[in-house]
Amino acid sequence: MTTEEKDRLEIVKEVCSLQDCTLQEIYNFVKTGKAVAGPLPAIANNLKPAALADGVYIITQDGNADKFTGSNLILDCDNPVIGIGIKQGDRGLIVALRDAANGEDVTLTTREDTTNYYDGYIDKYIDAVADWNGEANTAHLKEIGLNPAIELKEGEHIPSVAEMYLIYTNRKAINAALRFVGGEEIKGLWYLTSTEASAADAWRLALSTGYLDTWNTKASLKGRVRPVSAFNYNL
Repeated sequence: MTTEEKDRLEIVKEVCSLQDCTLQEIYNFVKTGKAVAGPLPAIANNLKPAALADGVYIITQDGNADKFTGSNLILDCDNPVIGIGIKQGDRGLIVALRDAANGEDVTLTTREDTTNYYDGYIDKYIDAVADWNGEANTAHLKEIGLNPAIELKEGEHIPSVAEMYLIYTNRKAINAALRFVGGEEIKGLWYLTSTEASAADAWRLALSTGYLDTWNTKASLKGRVRPVSAFNYNL
């Protein structure tokens, strides 16, 4: 237990001796310095918590991020795990627990791209690997006609190339966390990205080797899709 957590525990002892606190409220407060509800203060000592350290996190429905250790306590069935967070430097994502389309290979779109005015195509490798614009890319795919088999929840998008590489380079740790919470591991297969190379093609990444390929026709060539969402790690 860190010094900060010990200090919070002292606050818990004082407050909860006077009023009832649930086990979940105590756990949230000691681990994060925040209390969602109940008698505990909203933020410990009214201090702004520091940004989370790099690593893999278990993300619950209330937005709590708990650093994955392999022995984490998941206490509240009413506050389920919604994804696995990965933070690396000033970048971060929440990886969905499962592939879209029930884990089937799918196309990105259901029809050819006729939005020839679009200026977001990236046809060079050196530029594609620097593309972090998954949300904007996904918005354009929806404009074309996103495959309805890719059922994205509110706030989710299809990873860009750079976002998919973040997953690839941390795949072993992410998969360990996914196994722990009952999610589905990210397979060593072709995963589609939302980074488009042209009106016809989008980039895809082999999660077995890290090989990036642009010869992926959006409306006909199939691959896996793992949705992601934004990770607010500045808690």
